[in-house]
Amino acid sequence: MSDNWNFYMDELDEHLASIVVDLDVSEEVNIKKYKWLFSVTIAIKKPTELGFPEEQEDELLGEWEYDLMERLNDEEIIQVGRLTTNVTREFFYYAKKEKHSKIIDQHALAIFEKNGYKTETSGIEEDEPWSFYYEFLYPNAYHFQHMSNRELVELLENEKDHLEEPRKIEHWIEFESLDDLKAFEQDIQNENFKTEYVEQERNEDGSYSITISREDGVDYPIIDGVTDLIIEIAQKHNGEYDGWESPVILAKRG
Repeated sequence: MSDNWNFYMDELDEHLASIVVDLDVSEEVNIKKYKWLFSVTIAIKKPTELGFPEEQEDELLGEWEYDLMERLNDEEIIQVGRLTTNVTREFFYYAKKEKHSKIIDQHALAIFEKNGYKTETSGIEEDEPWSFYYEFLYPNAYHFQHMSNRELVELLENEKDHLEEPRKIEHWIEFESLDDLKAFEQDIQNENFKTEYVEQERNEDGSYSITISREDGVDYPIIDGVTDLIIEIAQKHNGEYDGWESPVILAKRG
């Protein structure tokens, strides 16, 4: 496993879901050697209204999850992600051999069941090796941007930003051709965005760049909705969203 883990929120079967994933596992191990996928599922005992564990339970589950991860690493079984939704938590592991399911089950029982949690260890069939990881766990462009949004909003919070206050936010989008850029520009202006700058020559990455702006707040879920809209229109025109920046807006004193 790598040190580059992150999480994003999504909806699964009409329930809010939290997905945690190792983003760089393929850089740490030869994934071709890990052909068998297994999961360990537990029921959350003290769920919130959203179906997630309360803070104290979440901390305990996290400690036990890490303990299980360490034990399985010694057996050359790697954890790649975790799903929490609808009062359940499921951990996902890749192993080199089918019989490793017994090892996973034994360690899961030793850690969770002694603390009063029943576990269910299951094998997951894939159409192609690692398709579950790349098609289900791994974040798409929207999810990646939500991760970045969260980090930027946390930075603004640390500066005591009044997140709900609308302000001019600039966004950058890159395209392979000026024709695609111009088509995007026309569509995005229909969403009340203004063009700030267009790079008429290819940049060092070989693409054309446009900077657009609109006044929006940066709190959740507003900023995710804004970037989702831009990504959707950019992808329609073969573009790639490259992020945003915002001034710090301090709360007004009465």
